[in-house]
Amino acid sequence: MMRAVLFAGLVAATLASPVSSDAPRYQERFIFPATPGRGHVHASSVIETPSGGLIAAWYENGDPREHDHYLGTDADKRSDVRIGAARLPPGASTWAEPFVISDTFGVSDNNPMLAVDAAKRLWLIHPTMLTVPERTWGSALLQYKVSSDYQGSGPPRWDVERILVIHPNGLDEVVARAAAELRRHGDEQLERAAALVDRLNDPFARRLGWMPGTHPLVLPDGGLLVPIANENFNAAAMAMTRDGGETWEMSQTVPGLGVIQPSVVRLSDGRLAAYFRDARGEGRILHSESADGGITWSAPVVTDLPNPGSRVEAVTLQNGHVALVYNDKEERPRDRLAVSISTDDGKTWRWTRHLANTPGERFDYPSIIQARDGSLHVTYSYNLRTIKHVAFDEAWVQEESGTGTSKESR
Repeated sequence: MMRAVLFAGLVAATLASPVSSDAPRYQERFIFPATPGRGHVHASSVIETPSGGLIAAWYENGDPREHDHYLGTDADKRSDVRIGAARLPPGASTWAEPFVISDTFGVSDNNPMLAVDAAKRLWLIHPTMLTVPERTWGSALLQYKVSSDYQGSGPPRWDVERILVIHPNGLDEVVARAAAELRRHGDEQLERAAALVDRLNDPFARRLGWMPGTHPLVLPDGGLLVPIANENFNAAAMAMTRDGGETWEMSQTVPGLGVIQPSVVRLSDGRLAAYFRDARGEGRILHSESADGGITWSAPVVTDLPNPGSRVEAVTLQNGHVALVYNDKEERPRDRLAVSISTDDGKTWRWTRHLANTPGERFDYPSIIQARDGSLHVTYSYNLRTIKHVAFDEAWVQEESGTGTSKESR
């Protein structure tokens, strides 16, 4: 059934053609066919190059090697997991042949994030899991690569390849407050509180387990803000560099646990807003703000936007509106993916339209950008077998009044 659905989608994408410039635009295509050879395909990130092309990255299973340490049933954690990528050249209607851009021998490279910084250099940031199967996401070590030669065909040529060991600020205080809150709930939570505090004494739990989830944000001074979260504590923070990755500054830990994979946007008055994947079981997207460039953050609040515990991403558009792409339901399966538009800095979401809505299937981990021509581009995992790319404009989201909503954000 899945292959039939994918084939039908590929035919539809092939038949899609541009519409007139004054009408709402929508196009869809798969980046590559859903063949078994790529295994578990997930967690894409898309960027526009200075020349107007697109690059998308994701993680996938490669060819198992003789000395791979872990080749178990969890395909996304196997030692053969690598970062794949592909290009959509300027003016092209189909994606070029994929290639590999990161493959650390014997461990899983996953959850890639791409960015183009103020100096027009390409960044790849991703975690590598060090101790599978004993620890999985909690053993993640951040790597980053930077390239100034990436607009030709094939893989980028990396100028810089480094690891990033996180030194968290304020994590102790956030965990202590969370543990105290657990104790107030009675004896049944005492064990959880004790385990949380004990974990702070493990330097590996503090330094490892930090992962990106969404695009870095280019700051007004040319610096780069990388939203990250720790899988050992479900805590979020921002890593910032203003010298191309030579040195890093950590924000204060966002004051509250159960928030991961933050997506950060700049609002009309210069404040930063973060939208978080729910790791509390609230069934809602969480939201926080910063008034000092991302150094400190308000306590996360629960919005009215549904979230089944899956990644979300937001982007500020050229007209000041905010677009948010997310699974707009409270519980799994992640079989519905929507984009919403806010005209008031995320206070309300005036329009919502679905990018995918097929019961029982899986569409998740979206990545969204706005290209210089104003078009919006979203890539997302399609049944964990391929990456789908959809391109549309804001008018397309607004087109069907029947799908429009007005949701309170906070």
